[in-house]
Amino acid sequence: MPPTSFLPTRLPAYRLLVLGLVLGLLVLALGPAQSPATAADESAATGSPSTSPASTTAASTTAPSSMTGASGEDSTGSHDPAGKTIVYGIPGLTISDIDRVRTPNLYALFSSGSAANLNVRTIGSATCPGSGWLSMGAGARAQAGPPADPEHEDNKATCPPLSAPSTANDAVAKTLDGVDDATKSGVGTDASSDEDLAQSSADGTTTATIDDFESIKEPNIDSGYSVDYGMLARLIREQGKAASSETGPAGDEAQLKPCVAAEGPGAAYAVADENGIVANYTDDAAATDCRLDLVDLGSIGSSAWLYDPIPNYSYTVPAFFDREKRVAEADKRLGTKLAEARDSATPGSGEPTIIVAGLGDSSSLPQLRAFIASGPGYEPGSLSSASTRTPGLLQLTDIAPGILDQVGISSPSGISFDSTPSDDEPQKRIDDLVSESQKATSIYQHLSTFSLLLDTTFYLLFILCGLLLSRSFLGRRGGATIAPTVHRFLGWVSLAVATLPMSAFLAGLFPWARLPHPGFGLSVSVAVSAALLFGASLLPPWGRTWRGRVAALSLLSFLILSADLITGSHLQGNSLLGYNPIVGGRYYGLGNQGAAIFIVSLFNFLGLAISWLRANGHRRMVFILPLTLGLFAVLVSGNPSWGAKFGGTIATLAGLLVLLALVSRIRLSVFRLALIGLASLAVLLGIAFLDWLREPGARSHFGNFFDQIVTGEALQVVARKLSANLHIMQINPALAIVTPLAIIAILFFLRYLLHFPNIASTSRTGRLTNTWRGRLPQVFADQDIHFGFLAAATGMAVGLVITDSGIAVPSTGAMVLLPYLLALSAEHADEKVTSRWPRRNSQRTILTTAETSAAEPPAGGSSESSPEARKDRT
Repeated sequence: MPPTSFLPTRLPAYRLLVLGLVLGLLVLALGPAQSPATAADESAATGSPSTSPASTTAASTTAPSSMTGASGEDSTGSHDPAGKTIVYGIPGLTISDIDRVRTPNLYALFSSGSAANLNVRTIGSATCPGSGWLSMGAGARAQAGPPADPEHEDNKATCPPLSAPSTANDAVAKTLDGVDDATKSGVGTDASSDEDLAQSSADGTTTATIDDFESIKEPNIDSGYSVDYGMLARLIREQGKAASSETGPAGDEAQLKPCVAAEGPGAAYAVADENGIVANYTDDAAATDCRLDLVDLGSIGSSAWLYDPIPNYSYTVPAFFDREKRVAEADKRLGTKLAEARDSATPGSGEPTIIVAGLGDSSSLPQLRAFIASGPGYEPGSLSSASTRTPGLLQLTDIAPGILDQVGISSPSGISFDSTPSDDEPQKRIDDLVSESQKATSIYQHLSTFSLLLDTTFYLLFILCGLLLSRSFLGRRGGATIAPTVHRFLGWVSLAVATLPMSAFLAGLFPWARLPHPGFGLSVSVAVSAALLFGASLLPPWGRTWRGRVAALSLLSFLILSADLITGSHLQGNSLLGYNPIVGGRYYGLGNQGAAIFIVSLFNFLGLAISWLRANGHRRMVFILPLTLGLFAVLVSGNPSWGAKFGGTIATLAGLLVLLALVSRIRLSVFRLALIGLASLAVLLGIAFLDWLREPGARSHFGNFFDQIVTGEALQVVARKLSANLHIMQINPALAIVTPLAIIAILFFLRYLLHFPNIASTSRTGRLTNTWRGRLPQVFADQDIHFGFLAAATGMAVGLVITDSGIAVPSTGAMVLLPYLLALSAEHADEKVTSRWPRRNSQRTILTTAETSAAEPPAGGSSESSPEARKDRT
């Protein structure tokens, strides 16, 4: 059969672009509408939607969003609670710390309110308390300095100490003078706003300043994130109105002022503006009449990090200490503060809203922390947000916009707390959240081990290809006799290896996190899932041939991933190859490694299916099947409510257009490939534009990315993605070299180069590749299988360029595609390796031989004895 490069042109070139636009219109027409509660947040690679002062001002004019409850009704109390809101920050606190006896105050708040696991990831892998407070107040990921001592830069057991704010008049005046000087020189912000802060402190508070705040902000300068310092306090001050509380029996009416009272150094970090000015700093936030109080109760502390537990702030800890005792001390101090809040409440004032949050880690091992909200509008149950779409899961950057929504102020991101009431007993709800947290921790701890296992397995497969397919190696050991056995052996090994990546997702169907040893349960779940996939590929009738086995495994993987995305991407989350809520890369939709398996499985199956349909005379289905299934894949991947994968959708669509062009016998050129890329990009930008038209809180990261284009931040995001790729290659070179090894295996061990007509067996390249006994030329003699391979390769290449941390796309895809090709090669184990490839103006024969015994012709019509092969030889 003629190679791809010399296929006759049956359709004009412009129809390729038209085909892409038609596909895009169908995607837009068929995509289900996204509900307002499906906003998205991009990951550690893309980051939370950044907030600038300009965008904040623009967003402040929009109407406030509602906090969604189980009934779907708008609760007036959730927008305008009668009492004040008090946030108690206890970095290091987890849901597993809550106990009826040891922590009675936390348990009481949990029992009467809503709770969730809290992702506290900022910029580094672990979050220091200062970074947690700074990020909470800004509503964006931020890291608090000063930078670590160069001698201890790699020591994860240290954190910079919190800088206590100074309330001395001369310190505040000095800061204001510095701001004024910077303003006069054309640098910095307007000093009048800070001067207003110094003169408008609420009763019982004072204005303070954090010394050397520039060094605290320094780590964020080149981080790629925009940080609006003190955003929460500023929006409450500028847009908040005095809220009238409920009228008590005596007819007294209390007024709350639009301000944020900060108690403790951590709270000061959250309130401070970009110049380090802290308005309304106090030693007793509950005694003020501010609308919102932020109280730093100190960190739990751990022997792994140098933290001082409650109540001091020196952040030094003894070598050995009792964590349970420190948690009990935290609960005791919380009880004291709650009592002070009750005693300080104005007669007739309404019930306050109490929030307790573990704003940071307490050890170098990151974990999900605790978030509890109790008071008006919070029923017993779980909390989530549009950025996570996962019940019982919030992220640190959700807290500020959630509080703003609660008090009736619009935030730039439009995020709100979504409550799901539950009738379960408090201990049952605690156990459920602890199980999810334990699952995330176990995945985080064993991820490197599983990645190493996959890498090692791939390397062993690479070495087996090099040794067992070597002519010299087999020739010394009776190659003519054992060559077919070698190919079949590699086929079975490869089929088993191909099940491993997908088994990492299926393991989520088992409750392994509730076992006494979650790590062991995870390993067993992965092994059982791989065995089930392997067994399913062997079932008749498809299990009788290698093509049938590979096609069944490919289709099964594609359908499982599609069904998971449509139903909420439960298998993607907390998966060894998906995303982890501790890392905060993604919380829903299709991840990078899942996208790689999705793309490879789709196009590998389509190539095999088209070959079968063509061989059986179903000419119309040859075009209908890839168009229908490919369009479905684009819809699943690109729908903001399902896959929500921007780069993965472009990669899938580009691969689909390549496949349709090849099946339609359109010759591919650089120009036409560029048309395919432009058509795919145009479709996705159209989807992003429509998503951008939604309210900020209803956008997925499609709309957020388009907003970054509009605001000029797109180049910053692209630079951060490129940096993430380079970082992955630096910290995980084993993963980065998978792709070049796969290319070498395909080009040489499987002799793909001999498929091209300009490579003769007598040339230097031909002699080099001919030293291995690979069967890929026979596999690719069937052009439809070849088309599927080229479409998969196109999708992986586009995913590498477009997707954040895209190096994982071709690397993971290679771990599936190479085993698929080896298994397909086993179909020809008993054939002579004889192939004839015509040139443009003449015929050339590339003949390679392997001494094999006669065998039955394989199914599928692709062998040398098939009518098409005989026709090619003539």
